[in-house]
Amino acid sequence: MYYTLINDIVSSFESSLNEPKNYPQEVNFISGSSITSELELPLTFTTNAKAGDMMIDFSKGSVTLMSKRFIGILTNAGVDNLQIFPAIVKSELDETVWEDYFAVNILDIISCANLEKSIYDEIMPGHYGFDKLAIDAEKAKGKLLFRLQEHCPSIIIHNSVLRYIVNNDPEETLIGWETDDIIQ
Repeated sequence: MYYTLINDIVSSFESSLNEPKNYPQEVNFISGSSITSELELPLTFTTNAKAGDMMIDFSKGSVTLMSKRFIGILTNAGVDNLQIFPAIVKSELDETVWEDYFAVNILDIISCANLEKSIYDEIMPGHYGFDKLAIDAEKAKGKLLFRLQEHCPSIIIHNSVLRYIVNNDPEETLIGWETDDIIQ
């Protein structure tokens, strides 16, 4: 069973997060392909949070941000297809810097959307915006975490990884993530 890994829009993180601008335009963090270009590190995300504010552990965007702790839990759950780049989150208000973050490139992209059972709009040939996603789970072949070829920004997570996260964060201290159901 699979779910989509999405941003938790109702989390206790009330600040905004802006993606880095200090990387080459040809670099693509959602293509599923390895990034070989040299990057100026750490990548700098900015926020309107300030010292003492809670910081998120996950933010999905054109550059996905994960905390060291979130990556550690994914890795311990068996996820082995993350290309990570050091990142920081810097406050635009008081110059506070949060370290132990990474920009993450997920190195697998799988075509497994079931268009007959999904509700979607075709953005361009072969690329879709899904209101309700259905997948053919057999095509995912048990992969633990991957991007969906029919909608590259979508991150798909296996139920075993979701259970591992929940079991290893019983007090729900990881902030910024949640999952959405997929028809299977």
